[in-house]
Amino acid sequence: GEQICELIDDYISAARRSISAGYKVIELHGAHGYLIHSFLSPVSNKRTDKYGSDLSGRMRLAIEISSALRGSIPDEMPLFFRVSSTDNVANGWSIEDSLKLAKELKKVGVDVIDCSSGGIGGSATAAKGKRLPGYQVPFAEKIREDADIMTMAVGLITHPEQANQIIESGQADLVAVAREALFNPMWAAQAA
Repeated sequence: GEQICELIDDYISAARRSISAGYKVIELHGAHGYLIHSFLSPVSNKRTDKYGSDLSGRMRLAIEISSALRGSIPDEMPLFFRVSSTDNVANGWSIEDSLKLAKELKKVGVDVIDCSSGGIGGSATAAKGKRLPGYQVPFAEKIREDADIMTMAVGLITHPEQANQIIESGQADLVAVAREALFNPMWAAQAA
């Protein structure tokens, strides 16, 4: 319990440092096997205290950190939460779990769910089957629709027309371009 309180304080301190450095958005990384995800996923969370056992226990840390951050950053600053929408492993975190989490995160002031997947049982970019362009967009669409919260789509979004279509069709509110921007630093200017 004491270490959890220290951990939450550490997240608040990190957010404050980010704001001092000039960042305009705070995103809490709760995906890809990192600490918060390891609490969320039944694959890794074997705790029997209030931070484990059932779904509400496994979600507790994510909700407590998100709530503390919302209370510690300016009201107008967007708070994002990155989730592995599904673990893609047997008896792992599921899209249904993500929907329940998104609804709870919205209640404590999270503005956007950044919808990735995987990472608990291997590489953070591991996916079953062939990864096709926009393969994670359906997660953003489902969470946006069923949890009534803004979402960000990620994952093999490489073309401006593709990104624009995701927004125009209402599948997500934002699109994140990662590897493509590393490959081509002029991507945004060329897209415009």
